[in-house]
Amino acid sequence: FDAQVAKLKSAYPFLDQRLARRLTRLYGTRAQVLLGLAKSIADLGRNFGGDLHEAEVRYLVENEWAVTAEDVLWRRTKRGLHLSREQVSVLD
Repeated sequence: FDAQVAKLKSAYPFLDQRLARRLTRLYGTRAQVLLGLAKSIADLGRNFGGDLHEAEVRYLVENEWAVTAEDVLWRRTKRGLHLSREQVSVLD
């Protein structure tokens, strides 16, 4: 696991350790597909809170059949535990 995190951070040096670990834990080698050609954290798009970025939401919709905010926040990422009601409402 640690080697995979290091590989992800090497390919995407702008990722902080926490985000690199979370993405590796959830997506494994597919994290690089999610991150695509991103060169900076800004390239991941809007941060909805709890380190949930637009690129991850897009990946979930396009690849893991997430349809609703509930799918993204609870069924796929558990990020709902880390977002306020206001942040959740933005995804709805």
